[in-house]
Amino acid sequence: FILSPGSDPMASLLKFANDRKVKFASISLGQGQGERAEQMITTGRQNGTWVVLQNCHLAVSWMPDLERIVEGISRDNTNAKFRLWLTTYPSDKFPVTILQNGVKMTNEPPKGLKANLLGSYTQDPISDPDFF
Repeated sequence: FILSPGSDPMASLLKFANDRKVKFASISLGQGQGERAEQMITTGRQNGTWVVLQNCHLAVSWMPDLERIVEGISRDNTNAKFRLWLTTYPSDKFPVTILQNGVKMTNEPPKGLKANLLGSYTQDPISDPDFF
């Protein structure tokens, strides 16, 4: 996901994973989180877990490592159920090869207060009757 200010795709992604009954792991990247993220990817590749790395734009120094990891993913060495989801604000430091080889999604917030409130009330978990 390529983010814009005010957008957060995590609730939708969590619901999507829950609807598909998929194991899900996420981490917000920042200083010192690279090693943990790499372990999560390795585990996910083995057992088919979906892995979400949030805020990739905050881990600029780890992006070459992420690029190396992604280049090493193939059908031969990865569980078919594994998915790697990345969120980032637009950044010239984000590896171009990952962008070229991945599916890009944007999630923009609604424009205006009324549209923003309506969007909040129609999204999960608030729109789910079981939530209450």
